[in-house]
Amino acid sequence: MNDRNNDKKLKRQKTFFLDRFPYVIFIIIIGLALIIFFSVKSKLPLNFFSNNTATSTQENTFNLLIASPTKNQSFEFVSTNETVPIEIKGKNIEDNNYKINIYINDSLAKTLAASPFKFNWSPPQTGTYDIYAEVTDDADKVIYTSEKVSFDVNIKGDSLTESTTPVNVNIEEKKNKVLENSNYRSQNGSAVFSLKCYSPPVIDGNLDDWNLYDKFTFFTPTILKENYTNVNDVSGVFSSCWDDDNYYFFIKVTDDVYNQPYNTNQINKGDCVVFVIDTNLENDFNIPFLNGDDYQIEFSAGNNSGSSPESFIRWPSNTTSKGTILASKKGSGGYTIEGSIPWYEMPSITAADELVMGFTVSIMDTDNLESTELVISSSKQFDFNNVTTLGTLVLIDAGDLQKENESSSTTQTTTGQ
Repeated sequence: MNDRNNDKKLKRQKTFFLDRFPYVIFIIIIGLALIIFFSVKSKLPLNFFSNNTATSTQENTFNLLIASPTKNQSFEFVSTNETVPIEIKGKNIEDNNYKINIYINDSLAKTLAASPFKFNWSPPQTGTYDIYAEVTDDADKVIYTSEKVSFDVNIKGDSLTESTTPVNVNIEEKKNKVLENSNYRSQNGSAVFSLKCYSPPVIDGNLDDWNLYDKFTFFTPTILKENYTNVNDVSGVFSSCWDDDNYYFFIKVTDDVYNQPYNTNQINKGDCVVFVIDTNLENDFNIPFLNGDDYQIEFSAGNNSGSSPESFIRWPSNTTSKGTILASKKGSGGYTIEGSIPWYEMPSITAADELVMGFTVSIMDTDNLESTELVISSSKQFDFNNVTTLGTLVLIDAGDLQKENESSSTTQTTTGQ
């Protein structure tokens, strides 16, 4: 009886194992497959299991943008001395050893290796230009190319060839020499040069008298700069000259929305231009606050109701400027202000060749708000309450530029005949 029971028990055990044998084999096969898979996977390229290639991943990562100029933007210039602000934006470029090559009409215009990726480009002549940018790695291999953006340049004085405008190398040498021998705040940006005029400009709001003088265009967002979008929002071209009696200036502001509802001592709440001047730069080099030899002067192109342009001396007198002469023009794309400030309005200044002062010109933009939305300045950094953030203004006597220009034009005409 016991033998029969043992035989049945043994038979059941054999049957149980044979029934489950296929499952055991299947589990063993799956285990071996997983071992082989993970052993091989580590040796395969990262994109093996993806439909995307390495190139498309890089392209989606960089996403370069031509921030300035914008598509189909038009620049109206007085002469070839003016420049187009170029600005490139993109992701994951600043933190890597990448370079950006910028091409204009398929010719390499600039290579930038560090942020900010921007510079001023001088157009050779009136025309339509295409700009695009390439990202290259350490081996100069192109790993991303931006789309092309077209823009137009119209140079008003293009009918005058470059040969009719005198290029005095000695002027540039003199500028460099003055800066080399001066203690100025170079960290705050490029110096603004003001050349002496022997025939002062007519204050009528036109650009006609400003062909011979330096142009400054590289304004930088400094206050509330998080609101800055591009040069179409607000940008400027500034020029100045001087003689023994006055300081003359011209500023052309590009502004998509002009908003100036105020007058007199409140014009700084609307769209306006502000000069801050430190006339004793050497002694005030490390003094952050305004003192008796400093000036803050504000200019308005006129209010929204069409009032005349006006100026207000915020510091040190807090009064309307009585001797300043102004002219302005306003349009859908911005405004211009031209003016002359008598030196007696700033008695601590004795105008002279090679005089170096602290100086920043700022453009205040409000759009449709009730207070300032954004400030762009001729200094890289700027704070109305910190004089050490000022840039530099240099007065230069380069001789009678108008007379030299007329003489050069006569010589060219005679030679042509």
